[in-house]
Amino acid sequence: MSSPQASEVAEAGPLRPPPRIRPPPALVTAVGVGALLATVYPLLVARALAAWGVRPVASTLLASGVAALGLWRLLDRDGRAPVAVRALPLALPLWAALSGDALPLRLVPPVIQLGLAALFLISLRGGGSVFYDAARALHPYAPDFIAPYCRKSTAVFAGVLALQGAAATWLAFDPPQSWSFASGIAIWTPLCVASAIDWIVRKWWFRYYGPGPLDQLLRRLLPPENTATGRRSLEYIRRMRAQLGMPPP
Repeated sequence: MSSPQASEVAEAGPLRPPPRIRPPPALVTAVGVGALLATVYPLLVARALAAWGVRPVASTLLASGVAALGLWRLLDRDGRAPVAVRALPLALPLWAALSGDALPLRLVPPVIQLGLAALFLISLRGGGSVFYDAARALHPYAPDFIAPYCRKSTAVFAGVLALQGAAATWLAFDPPQSWSFASGIAIWTPLCVASAIDWIVRKWWFRYYGPGPLDQLLRRLLPPENTATGRRSLEYIRRMRAQLGMPPP
């Protein structure tokens, strides 16, 4: 006599191969690297300017930017990011190296922020989104029905990044004594708040829960069976676990 689990697997079809974790698309990688750079750059460049001056720091940044641009060209084979978006940050260290003025170097963080906003918007072309690409890279079996939410979330985050870029531009022209902290750490507060809100909204909308204690608490407070989208998520998870030969959630 076959077990209930075996019958469920037989009804679901042949077992799928185990998921293969793929490297994230070049656009997703660029967003992550850009966010990291925008965070650490003000803290590092403030110290470098105090130690070496504008022109040596600008020349070093220009050489590093040229090398990074060449690497991105190799990685971004689909060419989703225009060359102008990739090369724009190089104009600032070039300006600083020629003029000896520190203002162009202070403008690097807002240019990165605005560039990230542009990358988020570029990812929406053709019906995709940077969040959906990231989800499929991390979870190869992520369902297609999350795509519309990912597109809306990507557009919202593009707006938040644009606002942060405007604030960072104001700080560049009127820098406080704590410019490095304000432009590198404090400037990310809106995005952190938006990320927390997005996490809550995703849990409330899709009602997909992991094994952690917080997820289990949310499952009791927001059962997936109570909404159409939650039931769809739960059914998809059950079907995929059955096809993979795993016990039901």
